[in-house]
Amino acid sequence: MKNINQFKVSKRLVLGAAIVALGSCASVFAQAPATAQASAWPATTKIVVPLPAGGGVDMIVRKFAETLAPKLGTNVIVDNRPGASGLIAAKAASAGAADGSTILYLHPGLITMQTITGRLDISSEFKAITKLSSGPHLLLVPANSPYKTQAELLAAMKAQPGKLNYGSGGNGSPSHLAFEWMDEKTPGGVKATQIPFKGSVESVTALLGGEIDFTFSLFNVVHEHIKSGKLRALSITSSARFPMAPNVPTVAEAGIPGYVFDAWGGLVVPAKTPDAVVARLYEAAKLSANSPEFSGFIAKSAGVIEVSPSPTFFNDQLKTYLADEKKIVDRLGLKPQ
Repeated sequence: MKNINQFKVSKRLVLGAAIVALGSCASVFAQAPATAQASAWPATTKIVVPLPAGGGVDMIVRKFAETLAPKLGTNVIVDNRPGASGLIAAKAASAGAADGSTILYLHPGLITMQTITGRLDISSEFKAITKLSSGPHLLLVPANSPYKTQAELLAAMKAQPGKLNYGSGGNGSPSHLAFEWMDEKTPGGVKATQIPFKGSVESVTALLGGEIDFTFSLFNVVHEHIKSGKLRALSITSSARFPMAPNVPTVAEAGIPGYVFDAWGGLVVPAKTPDAVVARLYEAAKLSANSPEFSGFIAKSAGVIEVSPSPTFFNDQLKTYLADEKKIVDRLGLKPQ
């Protein structure tokens, strides 16, 4: 595997298509009628988002905030804090009041940022609430590719290590790590040459043009190309088959047991937040995530609702994510730009 010297943590971990930015970076959502319970809660709860306003992730959080407000009986705002690969948002959130008024929207880019830079410690700076939703990546080849299945692609990589090339958004991007996780989980490993692009869309364009042999991309980015027959999906990175692509086997089903690599989003709060506050946020978040308004929005964004069974479960899951990714980062020697 050729290591690319330039590292850039991807900011394209989206479950829905990017759309035009909405007005300001902080939006206030409907306040429920005051109740005795709500009066003890902060007047405003903000969800800090480590990405700019107007993108797919931002729109998911805004829809969630809209559904969360009546569940908490308070105002809920979205506070966009892009920059420094998510560090600005994370540090602002970790320093926030530990009373339920500050929530950080956590996504895999912050896991990557921590494991590469060491400038964040999610486990000590935050308490987990829940995962909200996830969206799988597809392993893709052009329609005229000689590889009809994942097994055939893996066999070709094993037969001639490094000959095939794949598109990514650069070191540390989801498409890069999706491949490295495949290398990690495949007995004996697989080798291909990474060709970096600015992001997933550019990588897919290169795949359509025959410049690369394969890539990984989110469903919403490529479903029209699959539908038109220009691209072929060999497998999908989720733990179970995806409702919008039921005939595409998971990577695990196609021959790599234990492989799961999803784009996901979840909620954490400052570490000193009392457990009772965490419990109330969890119950409100669970109701909001499963509401028809939010779950329908996620479905249209080519994602699935994935609420954690408990805050403890999500906390343990985060520890696993961090350990797994650190293993890959250390093996590759990835360094911050």
